[in-house]
Amino acid sequence: MAPYIKGGVWTNVEDEILKAAISKYGLNQWARVSSLLARKTAKQCKARWNEWLDPSIKKIEWSREEDEKLLHLAKLMPSQWRSIAPIVGRTANQCIERYQKLLDDAEQRERGDLSLTGTEGDASAPAEDSRRVIVGSSDTLAEARPARPDAIDMDDDEKEMLSEARARLANTQGKKAKRKDRERLLAETNRLAMLQKRRELKQAGINMKLGTKKSKTSIDYNADIPFQHKPAPGVYDTSEEKDANLRAKNRFDKLMKKKGIIRGETKDDDDRGQKRKELTEEQKQSAADQAAAARAHKLQQINQSEQIAKRRKLELPAPQVQDNELERIVKQDKLENKMRSVYMADDSGLSSGATSGLLPDHERSKGAIEHQSTRTPQISADDDYIYKATRDVRDLTATQSSLLGGESVRESSTATSIVPPGDNLAGTPNPLVARARVEDEEGKRPSLIGAFCRLPKPKNDFEIAIPEEEEQEMTEVREETDGVEEDAGEREKELKALREVERQKAVKRRSQVIQRNLPRPLLDNLPKASKETTPQALIEEELRKLVISDSIKYPAEGVSQNGFGGTQLPDLDDETRALAEQEISAELITQSGKHNIESTDSELAFGPEVADKLVESLSSVAEKANKNEKKLSLVLGGYMKRQEMLSKKLSEAHEAYQKAYIDSSVYAELRDMESIALTSRISSLQEEVNFLADAERTGQERYRYLKDEIQALQANEMM
Repeated sequence: MAPYIKGGVWTNVEDEILKAAISKYGLNQWARVSSLLARKTAKQCKARWNEWLDPSIKKIEWSREEDEKLLHLAKLMPSQWRSIAPIVGRTANQCIERYQKLLDDAEQRERGDLSLTGTEGDASAPAEDSRRVIVGSSDTLAEARPARPDAIDMDDDEKEMLSEARARLANTQGKKAKRKDRERLLAETNRLAMLQKRRELKQAGINMKLGTKKSKTSIDYNADIPFQHKPAPGVYDTSEEKDANLRAKNRFDKLMKKKGIIRGETKDDDDRGQKRKELTEEQKQSAADQAAAARAHKLQQINQSEQIAKRRKLELPAPQVQDNELERIVKQDKLENKMRSVYMADDSGLSSGATSGLLPDHERSKGAIEHQSTRTPQISADDDYIYKATRDVRDLTATQSSLLGGESVRESSTATSIVPPGDNLAGTPNPLVARARVEDEEGKRPSLIGAFCRLPKPKNDFEIAIPEEEEQEMTEVREETDGVEEDAGEREKELKALREVERQKAVKRRSQVIQRNLPRPLLDNLPKASKETTPQALIEEELRKLVISDSIKYPAEGVSQNGFGGTQLPDLDDETRALAEQEISAELITQSGKHNIESTDSELAFGPEVADKLVESLSSVAEKANKNEKKLSLVLGGYMKRQEMLSKKLSEAHEAYQKAYIDSSVYAELRDMESIALTSRISSLQEEVNFLADAERTGQERYRYLKDEIQALQANEMM
């Protein structure tokens, strides 16, 4: 008979026994743990815990980042799975299985690409199936497999093992257990005695701390982390930037001091200085201790800086837009705005449609670029890093050495890479450079227009004559298309476009005040209707009706229009509105002498002499205001402080009054409730008293009766 070898697939009962034993004996006494399991050794118990039962083991699906990291580390440290596992965050067996799975997937992918049998051909079994454990054989990785379900009828040896484990794990009354109970009871007694002592001392006015005084050289391993080195925040080293910022701040302070500009100290600074002066000796000593500890920590960091890897500096990529390009874009914007202000308005002040089409409108294109969603380009199949890496590894392991006559492996970009894989994505689109490029193209527009103008005029006028046969075919096609039922989605789209056009036309029919969202006068300020027939009176009356009609049609937010009579005026059609605008523009030209009011206003408003005078007047007014403010602060400073003090006292008195009022109302409500409940309680108590009195009376009568009976019996006996 073959000897029995411990091991094999783990069951649920064995897993539960192992967990209970670890909770009692810990993670170091594996011999004691294995003594509870008849079919497992100490090494197998430890491997089962480290490979499957440990709660820190990740059993979720592998992500793409983990696969890339695994392949990269497998190239740097081949066959060193115990070193790779903690870096990836998985166990060594999980890393091996995933690595083989990636190689099998790559092989299957290439086999599927190169196969000629098609989708219905007989495919060979994958390599993963060939590595599966045959039923009945010993599994070398049984500790990393899920537990086998328990059978309904367990074997006798399993039942004996389970009963013995229950008895041993339930035995908590041994010598060590009794000693632990005594120590626990003694510690609880000491704790209660210390609490009673602190309570008595606190009643006497003495406060005592429970914890012992911490030594400067000692380390509390329960609260602190020994030999902890905190990494600097961020990914890159920014110490040089901090030094540069500090130097720039010092230069700025010196410049301000040289110019005589002193940074004013606030009230908080004064309070902070006062509090700093009021520090006690104990606080100063603690501050000195903290400073000494900080210096020691800094020296420790300096000493260990040679052993810690230095972080590389932050090196930003070169800017896509240079300074000269930015200057050229700004100049082009100024020139464009100037041309637009000159050519976009004619003599009457109205925009000219003939010149508006020749000028570029980059605001709309810029807004479109800003609102356009730039999405990350998708990685193509050729750029799949995992597939390339697995293919290279498989070629390296499968290809025979070139010294023995085999072909050399093709060179790959991933084979010689010593850095982790990164995302090679397309560059971010730059709207500024694109805009400058568009402006360069549009700069050729005048030359093209001039070239078109120099073309000779056409000598002949041509007319296109469609043959009769083609006309008949077009009519037949039109009739056929008319007979086809229109799609509901297309019809809805057309109706939506028509509604949008009608809405825009309705918006254009509104008055200019509503279109431009200008402020409107209140109806209270409108003049009353007059019965005069002069042209000015008629114009004012029509203006009044128009304002009332706009207020009724498009009421302003938060303004009530009730109480004013009036009717809504009908909107003008497009032809009538165009005629009215032509007459208004002609009248403006004749009255203003062919000068635009807005242009003259803009010239007056943006004149350099006027701007200089305005700046001088504003500076003088500001100086006078500052002087008056200082005088008023000196005169009214005492009153302001007095007002603050009185307002504070008033608020405190008001709070006290509110609190007293709440207390009085609460007690009054309590008194009313008690008065209501008092009668019911008195009546219930009176009933109980009456019941007790009746019971006492009946008891006394029975006592008297029984006493008389006893006396009568005694008299009869004596006789």
